[in-house]
Amino acid sequence: MKINKNNLVNALNSSSFPVLAASLVHMTRDINILDRLPQPQTAMLGEVQGYFTNDQKQQVLDIALPIVETYLSNESANNFYIPNEEDLKRMMSYVVGSEVSDQYIPMMLEDINLLSKPLTPKPKRSNSHNANNFSILIVGAGMSGILMGIKLLDLGIPVQIYEKNNDVGGTWFENTYPGCRVDIANHFYSYSFEENNQWTQYFSEQPELQDYFRQCFLKYNLNDITHFNQEVTSMTFSDDVNMWSVTSSCDEQPRVEEFNLVISCIGQLNQPKLPDIKGLDLFEGEIFHSARWPKDFHLDGKKVAVIGSGASAFQIVPSIADQCSELKVFQRSPPWMFPNQDYHRKVNAEKKWLLANLPGYSRWYRFLLFWPGSDQLLDSLFVDPAWKGGDLAINESNEQMRQVFTQAMLSQITDLSLIDKVIPKYPPFGKRMLQDNGAWLQALQKTNVALVTDPINEITSVGINTNDQIDEFDVIILATGFKAQEFFSSIHIDGGTGAYHEIYGDAPESYLGITCNTLPNFFMTYGPGTNLAHAGSIIFNSECQVKYICTAIEHMLEHNLRSIRVKEEVLREYQVNLEARLDQMVWQHPKVSSWYQNAQGKVVTTSPWRLVEYWEWTNNFKPSDYEL
Repeated sequence: MKINKNNLVNALNSSSFPVLAASLVHMTRDINILDRLPQPQTAMLGEVQGYFTNDQKQQVLDIALPIVETYLSNESANNFYIPNEEDLKRMMSYVVGSEVSDQYIPMMLEDINLLSKPLTPKPKRSNSHNANNFSILIVGAGMSGILMGIKLLDLGIPVQIYEKNNDVGGTWFENTYPGCRVDIANHFYSYSFEENNQWTQYFSEQPELQDYFRQCFLKYNLNDITHFNQEVTSMTFSDDVNMWSVTSSCDEQPRVEEFNLVISCIGQLNQPKLPDIKGLDLFEGEIFHSARWPKDFHLDGKKVAVIGSGASAFQIVPSIADQCSELKVFQRSPPWMFPNQDYHRKVNAEKKWLLANLPGYSRWYRFLLFWPGSDQLLDSLFVDPAWKGGDLAINESNEQMRQVFTQAMLSQITDLSLIDKVIPKYPPFGKRMLQDNGAWLQALQKTNVALVTDPINEITSVGINTNDQIDEFDVIILATGFKAQEFFSSIHIDGGTGAYHEIYGDAPESYLGITCNTLPNFFMTYGPGTNLAHAGSIIFNSECQVKYICTAIEHMLEHNLRSIRVKEEVLREYQVNLEARLDQMVWQHPKVSSWYQNAQGKVVTTSPWRLVEYWEWTNNFKPSDYEL
């Protein structure tokens, strides 16, 4: 490779220096080079430089530059070197500036995908005769549906996908509102086996995210097995033949088919939740949910109301504030925000070059993003029964975070009347933590923007009534979230004992968030109790779930089994442990009200488990847990 030295120096100066150090091991084939380099401090969210001083960065650069030049100019020596497992462990601990315990090594090695042989055996390719006589339906072609399809086809298992929309992407197809973007770092928010070194932003916007999933969909030939505009409306299981009878519709034409097994990949965030406000249907202007944003809709010069101040509103309001003649945000409770200056930042060309050209760089960068956002935070989210510091925190660590986040917010506020409205009065992490680069509070302090915290009495034909005063609007945007607690409320799923939604209502149950005793021959991804509010990426959880489901299906095909149902006692033990753990967490705090909870205030959507626990459980399918 022909290299311009000045360009190379610029690129290396743009690197994450701990990650660059790990890449040098691959280039030199010498683990001891790490001894010549400064040692990073403990990795924290958003800090990818190991807290190196400028002198330490220069020290790394001086050593790295000639090594990288030699490596790139000697194409015959560019066979990718994979250190042994012990050296990989040492590299992990170096990159994150602290010892990575043995329990986490297998999980992290699998995710960074550097081993020549996987630590956990891949499921065997299916017995072709049994597989060809076993029909599987995946419902949904979003992130997890695409993943499920890729892995089943890789095993040689025939499968069909029904998608209600006319394109792939799921939530990244349906949510097209201004400012819509991911709030997990993009170089981690991607399939572990399908990295993208060309992300244009650190936290990419909706079009780029949907395009990523569409490219994966096409690359793995899922178009041939996918039926678009095919909405599943009901399914019923017959114990007599061990088959699901699935009713769907396309262009209002009903269709009934039978499948041996169904996998739901519709997730938690697919049914918009409308607020329980009197007069919602009376408004004569434009009114819509944020997940149903009208195509080519313009707000220029209009009076606009946004109801809600959660994740969607947090992205919408800064994006539309300058377009509106007047914008009012109606807030029930304010969000906590994590300072993050990368939130809207673009990825420069040098960063893309490093990811694409330095050996191992992209994988170690992913690891550095993953590790501090894995289980490092979880202990601080448990309520300390001995805590005496007031009800705005749950333990000493949580109180320290509250003070840091509060000061970060106060530093952005010049309109002192906002302080009481925007500083939360509940513990940090009690609700979804949002990413703060200053855009939210800056928008709220614009002269044409107002934050309203008075309760809404009703919506009238012309606007919103609070305190018997009507504010008139042209547009009302409902940024009010989703029916995350009401699993399968849009599909009548009857496993033989009644419809799932009617049995459980807003207190859904499942084993590992993957299956349920009332639903034989049925699996799900992103099920109850698997939303991640403390760590990781939902894609990580989906990969765990998909691996488990594939192993279960492989077991069925290998032994020519026609039925699988988790045992009631297995489900009950898991559910009891899940609820007991959740009762100890910040999300259950009496000052917190969020979409993690149902109407009774019980958390039903969110996982309290360490990622490594969940990874181990889903890596170990136990036939003894099932009625087969």
